[in-house]
Order: sequence, then structure tokens, then C-alpha cells
Amino acid sequence: MKLRLASALTILVIIAFLGLVYVYNYRLTQSIQYDAHPVTKEFIKSNAPLKDKDTINILIIDGGGIRGLIPLYVIQHIEEQTGKPIDELFDVFSGVSTGAIIATGLNVTQESFDDNHPGIENLKSQSDKIIDIYKQDSRYVFSVPWYHKLLTFNGFISPRFSGERLSETMEKHYTDKLKFTSLKNYVIIPSLNIHMGQLQLFKNRGEAVSKLPTDTLYQLVTAAASAETLYPPVEFVTTGRDIHQRYYADAGIYANNPASIVLREIIREFPEKNYYVLILGAGTSPLSTMEANYRNLKNWGRINWVKDLISNVQRSMDDQQVYTLEIAQSLSPKGRIKYNYLNVELVNPYVDPFDYKASKKLKVLADRLLEENKTEVDQVVNTLTDKG
Repeated sequence: MKLRLASALTILVIIAFLGLVYVYNYRLTQSIQYDAHPVTKEFIKSNAPLKDKDTINILIIDGGGIRGLIPLYVIQHIEEQTGKPIDELFDVFSGVSTGAIIATGLNVTQESFDDNHPGIENLKSQSDKIIDIYKQDSRYVFSVPWYHKLLTFNGFISPRFSGERLSETMEKHYTDKLKFTSLKNYVIIPSLNIHMGQLQLFKNRGEAVSKLPTDTLYQLVTAAASAETLYPPVEFVTTGRDIHQRYYADAGIYANNPASIVLREIIREFPEKNYYVLILGAGTSPLSTMEANYRNLKNWGRINWVKDLISNVQRSMDDQQVYTLEIAQSLSPKGRIKYNYLNVELVNPYVDPFDYKASKKLKVLADRLLEENKTEVDQVVNTLTDKG
């Protein structure tokens, strides 16, 4: 009798837990929803100044969560070597996910940034300030209450992190008054339009601005950084909540490195120029196969091979971008297209994209990147200062 009662109680507990899991994941989890406000013509700024340039410099920043500190430290080094802020060295900025946050943050006017961030006015440059923000706020963005981990099975059946926290953090730093069109330079932010199944480029200059779902900067950046499985997609709802709703998410699964996409857009808009592209990676994850001996490797099945799936996709994306740039360079007149790609293997130490305690490790990796690629880094500095 006692055994039957215990079994019945166990079954009831399991049913209650599964019911709680269902209610939490399908009724209580937070979505990210904004009202769509198309940009009217008076806010559209011209890109005409770029037509007068002989060379257009383009900065591309890869996605990678907290590992965005690696390209930030590299940017910091470039600024020190050139004696100029990065927003004066490049004409076009782009990035995916954490790269979108950095690309936009580097182009917020000094006055707007300092007004929104009392206490960090004394830091030298915008990159210094963004580094400080990453260190201070990444814990909040990349952590959740214990019950969220339990009820979502650590993100297995619902987003791993809180979309509300991501949106709050973006609004905290950009406020709801800062506009995408007010950024200093031409910024192109890729986001994946899930509703249409297409990559959409958020542009802050030219007629493409009229296609934006909103001009509110923090909302666009949230949409570009809402990585699939980690955060819910962002929904922009049109007036009357009609069928023209649009859902956006992180473009990392489509183009974690958007160099060739952005270069194509710039060539179309500004033909017959010289183009320089600097791609800053956020670290390449090691593969399990690197440390496996053949005796074990030969017995691997789906479970073992799937561990390297995301890392292999990222490596493939990066390689394809470099190959595309090499082809473009070889087919164009000499000197028309130049590029540099700076990245580092994430070994000794390895850093998870969501390890908010790893800022010191990421500084070590950035220093290694600069040391191992010293000749190429010097080439970047020379190119940007017209010495090479």
C-alpha cells in the first residue's frame, strides 16, 4: 500500500512539474516586442560625402558574445598606434550580433554617450567605454535565475537567456531617444528576417532607411543581437497588428562574418573607388578532433561529431569570406581592393561566448592576436595612416 502511494505521489509530482514547465515556457516567458515606426523622409541622411573619397575604409566585426572584447582590444591598439579614434579611420562600419553592438557603439556621438553613462567620461576613447560596459553588464545579459535554467532545461526547450534583460541593457545604454540615423558614420547591420526567411541589412544612410522597421537604435541592435536559441526573436508589430508583422533575429547563422555582403553593397553604391576592408574576428573555437587520437576518432558517431558542428560552420563562414575577398582582389585592378583579416584560435585559454567572467582571459587572447600577427597589424596601421 505504501509503495503504491509513493508511486502515485511520484507520478503526480512529475505531472505537476511537466505542467509547470509547459506553463512557464509557453505562457510566461518574455517575448521582445516593439511597435514598428517606419522612418519618414526628414530623417533620411545622404551618403554623398563618401562619393568624394578615393578610398572607402570598411570595418567588419564578427559575432561571438562576450568574445567581442577581442576585437575591442584590437581596436584600442589601432587607436593608440594611429593616434586617432576608430570612427575617424573608417567610413563604413558593420558587424553581426556582438559586432553589431560594437559597430553602433563606436559611432554614437561623444555627447550622447557621456550623457547616458555618467562616471565613465574620463575614459579616453569610445572603445575604452564600450570595453567597460562589456565588463560591467555581461553578467546580467548572460545569466538567468536558477528556475529558468531548471524549467527550460538550460535552454533546451526555450531561449537560454532572457530577452527582457537584453532589451533592457540595450535601452539602458542607448536610451529610447537615440536614433540609428544619428550615428556618426555609415553603419550597416545585418539581421535575419525570420518572417521572410531573408537577410536584411539595416542601413542608417540613404533611401534604404525608409525600409527600417524603426529608427530607435536600441531596438534595431536588440533585433540584430537576439541569437537563435539564446534569446527570443524580436517582433516589430505594425499598426493594427496586421499580417505585416516582422520577426528579426541574430544573423550569425546566416553570415557571422558579413564582409563580402557589405563590400558588395558599398561597391554598388560607390563604384569605381578603392576599397579597404578590415575584418576583426572574435576568436575561432578549437575542434574536438584537434585533441582526439585516431583510435577514438574512428569510432565517432553522430553524438561526437555534432560537438564540432557550430565551430566548423563558423570556420567555414570565415574561410569563405576570405576566399571571396581574394577572388575580388585578383579580378579587380591592382590596388583597387585590399583587406586584412585578424583573428585568433581560442586555445590556452578557451573562452565560452557567454563566460562573463573571462575579460582577463580575453585580454590575453587579444594580446596574442596582436603578437602573432604583428606584421599584418603594422600593415593595418600603415594603411590607415597612408604610410603603406
